Amino acid sequence: MTQLTVSIQDISMLDQIRQAISLLRGVTSVTMKRQTKTGMDRAIEDIKKGRVYEADSVENLIKQCKA
Repeated sequence: MTQLTVSIQDISMLDQIRQAISLLRGVTSVTMKRQTKTGMDRAIEDIKKGRVYEADSVENLIKQCKA
């Protein structure tokens, strides 16, 4: 058996795409696997959304994080 991987950016049409693929001749099963975000992906997202801290010392950073 051969597998085909389809990457979808906009998940709003995921169910419709899944149904369309399952209607194709020769398709025996359709499974979905959601990709989890890596630590780097989450870090870049934090930077883009402004969730960053600047501190002069470790104590100052901890104080900011607790506030």
